[in-house]
Amino acid sequence: MTKLKKQDFVKKYNYSPSTYQRRMSELKNTAIFSAAYERVTGQEVWINTELYDKFLSFKSYNRLRTRKVTPKEFIEKH
Repeated sequence: MTKLKKQDFVKKYNYSPSTYQRRMSELKNTAIFSAAYERVTGQEVWINTELYDKFLSFKSYNRLRTRKVTPKEFIEKH
């Protein structure tokens, strides 16, 4: 399991501050994948990149589907 600090995560994925905030908000509100975001203290945040990459795959998979799958269904299939 790979975890990165917020600064390293933003650098690795080349996110702007607004994109980072938008993605984290969506991640934290998605069942199962919210575990990827760990707020240790008010100033320290760790992100599990393996789970985050699965979240991006889930998001992409559901993007154009009429019948959306749940995170649990997605993880069971992939």
